[in-house]
Amino acid sequence: MEDTKKILVIEDETPLLDSYAELVQNAGYIALKARDGYQGLDTLANNLDQIDLVLLDLMMPGVDGLEVLKTVRNNEEKYGKMPIVILTNMTSESVVKEAFDIGATSYLVKTDLDYEGLVKELNKFFG
Repeated sequence: MEDTKKILVIEDETPLLDSYAELVQNAGYIALKARDGYQGLDTLANNLDQIDLVLLDLMMPGVDGLEVLKTVRNNEEKYGKMPIVILTNMTSESVVKEAFDIGATSYLVKTDLDYEGLVKELNKFFG
């Protein structure tokens, strides 16, 4: 099973972090968890060869999701080029556009998403 894909979930709300991580695992992937942007960047830097995709919340204290996205995309030699899927409730067109301009691979709205929808999105990258 060394081929199992690893997904880093960066989410500051612990119940959501745990439920997304569980969902990722139930879908057959390995979940790594980070509770904020700092921890997310740290986890990425320390597990570079192992992380295949990042699920990234935007609204977090300290370093928010857009900052994490900018940091990763501006330092690809350090962080790599894995897909980064935004998972947020922010639906403002300007935020969506900014995320894609910075380099988001996909943009999902939490309230529009069910278990199957998220799994389908993840499977798109690894199918």
